[in-house]
Amino acid sequence: MNNLSEGVIALISGMGIVFAVLILIAFVIWMFKFIKQPEKKEVVVPQAAPVQAEPEEETDDLELVAVITAAIAASLNTTTDKLQVKSFRRIGSNRSRW
Repeated sequence: MNNLSEGVIALISGMGIVFAVLILIAFVIWMFKFIKQPEKKEVVVPQAAPVQAEPEEETDDLELVAVITAAIAASLNTTTDKLQVKSFRRIGSNRSRW
C-alpha cells in the first residue's frame, strides 16, 4: 500500500507542477499586451535623381512568335496550323535581356 500512495502523490504533484507552469506561461503571454512597444521612426530615403534612359525599341513577344512561326512555315512549305513554337531565344544580339 505504501508504493500505491507514493505513486498517487507523485502523480498529483507532477500534474500540479505541469498545470502551474501552464498557468504561469498563460499569465506571461497575457502580460505581453501591456508591454509598450518602441515607437517606429519613419526613415526618410533620399530619392535619386531620375536617369534619362535611351528609349529602347520594344517588341511584342506574341508578334515575334507569329513572325517566327510564319518564317518556319514558309521555309517548310506548310501552313502554320501544324507548327507550334514552344520557346525562342535571341542569338548574336548585344542585348542581355534573355
